[in-house]
Amino acid sequence: FPTRRSSDLGHQGVTFLASTGDNGAPAGYPAYSSNVVAVGGTSLGLNTGGTYEAESGWSGSGGGVSNYETQPSYQVGKVNGTSATQRTAPDLSIDADPNTGVYVLDSYDGGYLQVGGTSLACPMTAALVSVADQGRILNGLTTLDGRSQTLPALYSLASANFHDITTGSNGFSAGTRSLATGLPIPVTRS
Repeated sequence: FPTRRSSDLGHQGVTFLASTGDNGAPAGYPAYSSNVVAVGGTSLGLNTGGTYEAESGWSGSGGGVSNYETQPSYQVGKVNGTSATQRTAPDLSIDADPNTGVYVLDSYDGGYLQVGGTSLACPMTAALVSVADQGRILNGLTTLDGRSQTLPALYSLASANFHDITTGSNGFSAGTRSLATGLPIPVTRS
């Protein structure tokens, strides 16, 4: 993964994302790289009307403290004492539980399958970054650089911008900015 900013390479910003894995703690590499947004998973609960009800840490989501990567500046003082010296993951989480995941059409076998995993959560998060980038372009700005813009911005958001996930475990207990969920996906507002 690049160690220089995208603008240094002659193009607009790029936000790299990596799944933390689907086997519980610890997370896998490259999710521990400080150059990527490490995406973990939650289990999403919807009410009968189909709107958000609750979320919990998904047991399959990777997470933990890196043995090798030092703590990046955007995490300093913002990871609830989980580590003062090493990179932690995930940075954020979104629905990845196969039991609460999304349906996809399997045109070969002729039916819908419900799928999940952090390999679903990661592209869903990439889609959110893409929407943010589109808004930035429409306002005359460049796309977001992950290490110098996206990650510092995520860690600078107030807690009120996130659904607080306090239940569930991946080997670590869920909680605000925990090793189970990191920062949950920000609350969207219309």
